[in-house]
Amino acid sequence: MSLPLNIVIPGYDIEGPIGEGAMASVYLATQRSLERKVALKVMAAALAADPTFCERFLREGKTLARLSHPHTVTIHDIGNVGELYYMAMEYLPNGTLKERIAAGLTPEQGLTYIRQIASALGYAHGLGLVHRDVKPANILFRADGTAVLSDFGIAKSLDDRTQFTQAGFAVGTPSYMSPEQARGQDIDGRADLYALGVVLYEILVGKLPYTGNDALSTALAHLTEPLPELPVHHGRYQDVLRKLLAKDPAERFPDATALLRALDNLPEASAQATLIRPLSFELPATPPAVDDLAGLTPMSIDIPSGPAQPQSQLHPKPVPPPIKPTPHSTVSEQRKGPVFALAAVAVAVALALGGAGYWWLSGDDAKATKPPVVSTPPVYKTAEKTPEAPPAKPPVAPPVTPPVAPEADGGQRPLLMAGKKTLFQRVLSKPGAKLAAEPGAAPGKALPAFSVLYVYQRKDVDGGAWVRVGAATDGRSDGWLPAAQVSDWKQSLVLKFTERSGRAPVMFLRQPGEVEKLLANPSAAKNALLKAQHNPQDNQQVLALEPAASAVPQNQFYLLPIFDSRESFDDNGQPVQLLNVASIDPGSAQKNATNTPITAANADAFRTAVVLVVDTTVSMQPYIDQVRDVVHQLQTRIGERGELDSVSFAMVGFRSSTKKTPGLEYTAKTLITLEQGRDPQRFLEMARQVKASTVSSHSFNEDAFAGVMEAVEGMDWSGYGGRLILLVTDAGALRKNDPFAATQMNEAEVRQAALGKQIKIYALHLLSDAGKKTHAGAQVQYRTLTADANPQIGDLYIPVPGADVRKFGERVDEIGSVFADLVHQVRSNKPQSVPLLSAAPSLADKSAAVGYAMHMDFLGRKSASQAPQLVRAWTADRDLTNPALPAFQVCVMLTKLQLNDLQQSLKLIVDAARKTQSSPKDFFQEIASASAYMSRDPSALRKGGNLANGGVLGEYLEGLPYRSKSLSMTQDLWLSLSVAEQEDFIDELESKIRLYETFHNDLANWVRFGDAEPGDALYRVPLSTLP
Repeated sequence: MSLPLNIVIPGYDIEGPIGEGAMASVYLATQRSLERKVALKVMAAALAADPTFCERFLREGKTLARLSHPHTVTIHDIGNVGELYYMAMEYLPNGTLKERIAAGLTPEQGLTYIRQIASALGYAHGLGLVHRDVKPANILFRADGTAVLSDFGIAKSLDDRTQFTQAGFAVGTPSYMSPEQARGQDIDGRADLYALGVVLYEILVGKLPYTGNDALSTALAHLTEPLPELPVHHGRYQDVLRKLLAKDPAERFPDATALLRALDNLPEASAQATLIRPLSFELPATPPAVDDLAGLTPMSIDIPSGPAQPQSQLHPKPVPPPIKPTPHSTVSEQRKGPVFALAAVAVAVALALGGAGYWWLSGDDAKATKPPVVSTPPVYKTAEKTPEAPPAKPPVAPPVTPPVAPEADGGQRPLLMAGKKTLFQRVLSKPGAKLAAEPGAAPGKALPAFSVLYVYQRKDVDGGAWVRVGAATDGRSDGWLPAAQVSDWKQSLVLKFTERSGRAPVMFLRQPGEVEKLLANPSAAKNALLKAQHNPQDNQQVLALEPAASAVPQNQFYLLPIFDSRESFDDNGQPVQLLNVASIDPGSAQKNATNTPITAANADAFRTAVVLVVDTTVSMQPYIDQVRDVVHQLQTRIGERGELDSVSFAMVGFRSSTKKTPGLEYTAKTLITLEQGRDPQRFLEMARQVKASTVSSHSFNEDAFAGVMEAVEGMDWSGYGGRLILLVTDAGALRKNDPFAATQMNEAEVRQAALGKQIKIYALHLLSDAGKKTHAGAQVQYRTLTADANPQIGDLYIPVPGADVRKFGERVDEIGSVFADLVHQVRSNKPQSVPLLSAAPSLADKSAAVGYAMHMDFLGRKSASQAPQLVRAWTADRDLTNPALPAFQVCVMLTKLQLNDLQQSLKLIVDAARKTQSSPKDFFQEIASASAYMSRDPSALRKGGNLANGGVLGEYLEGLPYRSKSLSMTQDLWLSLSVAEQEDFIDELESKIRLYETFHNDLANWVRFGDAEPGDALYRVPLSTLP
């Protein structure tokens, strides 16, 4: 895509483009005042609306301005003209180190550049700055040939304690990222020295020391793989590289001065030394090409920070197999270089071949001392045997599969799944599984049932299959298990119970046929349920039952993995999925097996919070006053019962963008907190001070989502079992595609963020004549925002015809009264009946069902209700007593690394779409070009494949039971979309990017099994939120 030349920046004559990246473009320009050539870096216009990018851009200029060193870029000017942010820098016409490495460098030339950059880093570190992105593309050259370090845009001050640096984000380019930087831990100058070590290795060998198929596997390689040996003629640099690229920062050079001293004391190259290394007779697979993509925004690997550990703890030796390969004993790839270097290689190869010939001709004695051979381990594939249940389908002829070796060893990395490049083999330990130190050895430590484990090695011993397993992917294996004590877990699909807003407790049965019988006869299912509740010890038919007197809390982690599924039909002929599952839940299996009543002490603690999110723009004053009066009446009735401590009201006001219209005063603001709203008089006085704006917004639609998110994230919901938001507005909501929308989220993502905190949203839509043109669109938004998993509830969208103030007040009073009555029933120890909703339930009926589900969830938390414990069983994804109601939500378990990779992949697609909006036919070409940055193969995209074939989105999405618009997107389909449809596609992806940030910050629901690394932490991501 050609760069625009029509930009105007006072004081500069722009002559032409130099380069372009995702964040900025660089132009050659003349600074008129001093008549000198400069490189004018101009931030991409599309990013100017994001204050984060603007701040980063200006920070880079200010950071460079602090530096005055012969080997750092000089900055001349920085500023902005409207939305054009620019930086005038020293013009460096002689290219980058990346280009010189590609052309070929002698070690002596490269060492000169390394010294110069090391001195620049030492100077920057002395000022308290860590560069964080040292790589060849950021090393430029002046006309006299001296190397200069540039691009301090993500430099970090050592005293920086901003949210960004504390949030566990790893920033930099994966191929040059130190282990502690990849983990998102605190870093210092030694991280830059590590990156400089990677650059040195690349200069000497012509390739990177660690590569992977994508950013994730590249980062893992830096974390786990040993340092490759240098070619024999570069042996004098091995000790320096070993210290530069040490996994533990404490083992590296303490500072740049120590590195320079070591370079001064390098041993002389000896022409007489004869170096013989073992030669691998099976050449390793050619690593994928890795492009650090100079100028593009650096990739972020998001791994939660944790305390730094000693190297011995991070990478203890795995349980040793009988013959352990040495990953680094490979044939070193040679680069073009001087004639004497080629001669040295020839001599070394000849000597090694001579040794190999001796080994071939020798007998067993020679074989016993043969050097280890490195080869790509075959992927072991086995069919899982399940003694607990018969086959789910009639026997068929086994499929023809390529022959695989019975044994496989991944060394310090887990084995890959068959046909996958990035997905590791995972298993679940069966109940009673015990680790052994060696295959065939006596069992030792017992594992918790269904622990999630990675497979590092498969081996047959005395006719029995064994697997070496570990909880983490960082090379640490915990021991060996018989293959019969684990179950393969390929798709990482799990279930979550839906809310109990009317459905019956889930029953788990022995055989799929038994589930089908109950599906065909709901009356028999009800009888089976009653029998299981009254006689929990009788498990002949029902193996286990979801707790009846309370719900398994929505925010409690438990694991219900899916091992098998088949389709069936209910008595109305509607499709139902039969599921073969196991239940994994830390805690007692018998704690809530019976229908034991909950004590009154627990019930007394149930409290409800109601937050009114009110549009406070022009014309809304009558509704603001009505909210005040209705709440006052409700609090008066609640106070007469003596229950004011159980219900609290709060208020959030929202308007629109203050950037666009400063006179609005605020976009979203908490006007009354829940603590303040517990006092009726205080609420009344503060509500009287809430006034509608006298200034009109830039559009009729307002930023309702900003108001909702202010309530979700800004209100203290702790201590409340019932959690409600009542959204009040006469307008639609600004969506992601509006440049002035504060949240950059759409309705589905806002809803998911609220559900993550167990908050239900009601939308009271005032259908005024003034907003008639927006009614249809707003209705769609608010039905999505308030959608409920229970199809009988449908949604909590409440239209108010004619925007009638009195009818509006009646609706607010109706909702508030239902929840006030619920609190009263709980405090009075009155039994609650299960809601039975009609085909067209009233608002009161819907609210009663929502309140019942909230109370059941609360009781589950108070009584520590656990998911039922069982080995393997069958159930259905619908309520067996009423198949119209869903019983489960399907989720996929993603690691921290995978969730971050998914977010970064979506950013790549969005960036490509934004950059090619004026030329949609270039969309896939742009993705293909940028894919190399994430170490993805772009060839499939260039051949007309979709985003799934091109590997742009991770393999962990393949084969999941959901229909993905993103995975199936092709060039032809993209071009067939209208501009508006393309914009909707981009907006949806951007909203999901924001949603994944909320998942990342949902610390309570991230779990780790055993001694897993933070990056291996797991989160249940609903399938509905995938792209």
